[in-house]
Amino acid sequence: MADVLVILKVFPESDEINLTQLSEEIKKRLPEGYRLVKNETEPIAYGLKALIAYIQMPENTEGGTDKLEELVNGIEGVSHAEVVNVTRLGF
Repeated sequence: MADVLVILKVFPESDEINLTQLSEEIKKRLPEGYRLVKNETEPIAYGLKALIAYIQMPENTEGGTDKLEELVNGIEGVSHAEVVNVTRLGF
């Protein structure tokens, strides 16, 4: 079974949210078999930045990426999160 790489764009509630801490919180809450590969920031507007998280997860996950979005949306300080891209990893 292959894995997929999910690119998740996470919008913070305000520019006061520490994106490094937010990234660590996402990493702690990921289910078994999921892995935060890397993250980066992307400017949005007026000093606000989004967190771009690259998450590796099993391909045949029940519910697909919906559970991942729900998990991240439930973290304090997250306004909303959305899947930007999904690609299959061929090992």
